[in-house]
Amino acid sequence: MRNALILLLLILCSRCQAQVTGYVDPFIGASTAHNDVGGLGKTFPGAATPFGLVQVSPNTVTGGDNGNGYSYEHTSIEGFAFTQMSGVGWYGDLGNFLVTPATGPLQTFAGTLQDPRKGYRSLYSKQDERASAGYYACTLLKYQVRAEATAAPHSGILRFTFPAGSEPRIQIDLARRVGGTSVRQYIQVVDDHTIQGWMKCTPEGGGWGDGGGNANYTVYFYAQFSQPMKRHGVWSADIPSGWNRYWEDVESVRYQKRVAAARIIPDTAAFEGNHLGFYAGFDGQAQKPILIKAGISFVSTDGARKNLLSEITDWNFDAVHERARALWETALRKITVEGGSRADNRIFYTALYHTQIDPRSCTDLDGEYPGGDGKPHIATNFTKRTIFSGWDVFRSQFPLQTLIN
Repeated sequence: MRNALILLLLILCSRCQAQVTGYVDPFIGASTAHNDVGGLGKTFPGAATPFGLVQVSPNTVTGGDNGNGYSYEHTSIEGFAFTQMSGVGWYGDLGNFLVTPATGPLQTFAGTLQDPRKGYRSLYSKQDERASAGYYACTLLKYQVRAEATAAPHSGILRFTFPAGSEPRIQIDLARRVGGTSVRQYIQVVDDHTIQGWMKCTPEGGGWGDGGGNANYTVYFYAQFSQPMKRHGVWSADIPSGWNRYWEDVESVRYQKRVAAARIIPDTAAFEGNHLGFYAGFDGQAQKPILIKAGISFVSTDGARKNLLSEITDWNFDAVHERARALWETALRKITVEGGSRADNRIFYTALYHTQIDPRSCTDLDGEYPGGDGKPHIATNFTKRTIFSGWDVFRSQFPLQTLIN
């Protein structure tokens, strides 16, 4: 019996050592500053799958040359977005569907890096921040909430553990966008567990190249909560039609004052506007984590619904995480290295991990994708992809993908 147990332990240990995902460190490059962290890579530390449509990642900053939406040296987090760019060298885009757990009075604007006490932004603990292939976690100190994220190819899920005795709330900034703002939003309450809607992003709202990249897309979502909403509503900021919506304007004091003074509209079943957010309150006596899962599509709300219901069928966060890790294990095993130190392997497999985030899929599970003509099309025998924008990718990334994929 003793020898059998020893043999089993040896097998298990060898399997653990064989998991190359253990070498991946998503914090490498996750900075927009010149420092010793391994910075200015403009990568994100959140959860993704190989070439997946969805990336669930913390966002620490909205404006400027911050295409990844996160920088390691920042001490506060705005929330967790379901779309994220990686490694871009220009003013970025995406960062849509920003989800924030909160308690206390409702705040309708994020606040600033300089004064994170105001707004829904929260300081977070660097000591227990964790990131690995397909997983991210941190503790939001303002609310004492443990936040965890993982992803599937077309959907993602967040798990929030609130403190005992609190009144849990989840709020979603529908206007938020890394490089500015979405210019029109729609939200509908389907039932006491479900919401759906869209956010329209045009060059007038900044985005890619602060509008210069002419990015024009709509993000559709279909989201569900693990517990029934006890109360819900929207906030709507009165943004004058003549105001610019580029990132400098969105981050200006006058714009943020408008957002902070947004009208709160409780119990609405559906609403459309030009700067909206949504909030949902839950029973604080349940004493169990509250989860939100969402399917994302660039084609339709129905596509987002199908994406979610096909990929994340229950509330087993850990199972979704394990599937994401397994997808990365398969993707990274296409290259095997020998020798070197653990640090060498960490550098190698993290770099290989970063090469397989883009070009990401923009195709729904039913085959629909947005064409260059702005209309939906059907992919019958291929996957339509997007974000080929890495600098000189034809010199390195494309030859690599030709060899291994």
